[in-house]
Amino acid sequence: MFGPALVAALLASAVVAWGMPAPPSPPPDPIGSIFGPDTALAPGTKFEGSEDKEIIRRIIRRHINEVKWCYEQELSKKPDLAGRIMVQFTVAASGQVIASVLQNSTMGNARVESCTVEAVRRWQFPKPLGGGIVIISYPFVLTPAEATKLVLGTNGAGAVEIETFEPTLFVHRSTDADAVPSNGLVAVTARGLLLVDTAWTDAQTEAVLAWGDRRFHRPWIGAVITHDHADRAGGLAALERRRIPVSALDLTVAKMTRRGVRGVTTLFLARDGALKDPRGFEAFYPGSGHASDNIVLRFPGLVYGGCLVKSMAATDLGFTGDADLASWPVAIGNVRARYSDAAIVPGHGPVDLSGEAYQHTIDLLATANGGRSAKK
Repeated sequence: MFGPALVAALLASAVVAWGMPAPPSPPPDPIGSIFGPDTALAPGTKFEGSEDKEIIRRIIRRHINEVKWCYEQELSKKPDLAGRIMVQFTVAASGQVIASVLQNSTMGNARVESCTVEAVRRWQFPKPLGGGIVIISYPFVLTPAEATKLVLGTNGAGAVEIETFEPTLFVHRSTDADAVPSNGLVAVTARGLLLVDTAWTDAQTEAVLAWGDRRFHRPWIGAVITHDHADRAGGLAALERRRIPVSALDLTVAKMTRRGVRGVTTLFLARDGALKDPRGFEAFYPGSGHASDNIVLRFPGLVYGGCLVKSMAATDLGFTGDADLASWPVAIGNVRARYSDAAIVPGHGPVDLSGEAYQHTIDLLATANGGRSAKK
């Protein structure tokens, strides 16, 4: 879930740069803090990951109601208002924010954008070490609190809902007969609507398609399947009935053909590695992991990791019947190296706005592999 009413995207990849005096080269990972002691934090506070990132998160959490107020003033006028606001701000040697500007935004609402920029301008950070300045680019993802329920289901099973990520990106979530949730995407493009992975069943998939018809009054121009499992392609018949073109990695097409599924065309070849699609995304094959044919898709501000990436709520790897446990950490590393600056939609579970789902998946794999592949 994205609510309530506000999500500050605490991305691990928030860009941090510091001014004079500057180090001759980037510090190793993990790095020490470029900030002085944060006197507002309790003595002995422990940080996970980069200390600087955690300090930034903590300061922003203290002021988050200011950004929330900016958003909710306009949300009351437009209930489906949503978007991602990237603010770049400069922390002076005193710790005061001396400059704050809008770097980019998908919000489409000048009042929320300007109010957020001004709010950040009033914040105070710990003093940077060495008397330099710190320049931070920080994304705020703002969405309505409630998901749209399309199908209620029974005792958690058979349900379908839509959650807004941005005005042009929506997560569709469905549950199977055992109430296991699975994620997919709906992307609004200039030419029409694109579906990424189906729901569990034909009926659930049709509910998602019908929602898109009602909401946008645009044609469905295609669908992309990220690997050949039932939680990705269980609703293909609904697409076939509507004659929506479906594409996938060549390895996925081959798997489907072997089990008698026809009509899915090749999006790109595994040996080519990646494809920039004119519909507004990049498809990337990182290698074998959860399945031999798993791909990820990168949209602006969002990585659809599918079942290759485990959610932060996951306590194990889930189904591994087709997995390559030895290669999976390498595949995750390939995705993280290529897309480290976006929110992550895993195949199951909540959207990750912290950017830590890659490492969480690696940690789960390390446990499964007897402690190997645990390096960050």
